[in-house]
Amino acid sequence: MAINTEMIKAHGAAIKGLGTQVTSYFYDYMFTHFSEVRKMFPETMTTQQERLFNSLVFIATNIDNPSALVPYLERLGEGHIKYDTRPEHYDAVGVSLMKTLEHFLGSGWTPEVAATWSEAYNLAAKVMAEAASKAMDPSRYKPLASNGVPGA
Repeated sequence: MAINTEMIKAHGAAIKGLGTQVTSYFYDYMFTHFSEVRKMFPETMTTQQERLFNSLVFIATNIDNPSALVPYLERLGEGHIKYDTRPEHYDAVGVSLMKTLEHFLGSGWTPEVAATWSEAYNLAAKVMAEAASKAMDPSRYKPLASNGVPGA
């Protein structure tokens, strides 16, 4: 199934109108159902909720603009390395995102909506995970020389 970009953009506008209550619900859901990821996040989540909110809005707004979206997702994937994000963590995020959207869309959450959002999420997660993997590629490691300089 192809991603219905107009649907994603419309939902992105709705999410933007709801503010960070969306990301608050998301994190509550994720930490309740995937408690093992809680340790990866700060105790106070205000800034993190705002970051996720801004990312969701950016991604939804640019779903039909790969020249903006792909580099953004690649940077996100690379940036999550410092949090020890692993491929299996994307499952927790994906499930939590889908449950959050289902909650806020209510009766508007249909099989078609679920299918297009899962396609969009899977694509975004793939780009992020591949970027993280590439950034962590062991072949990029430059051994230290005796003078302490990498690759000298």
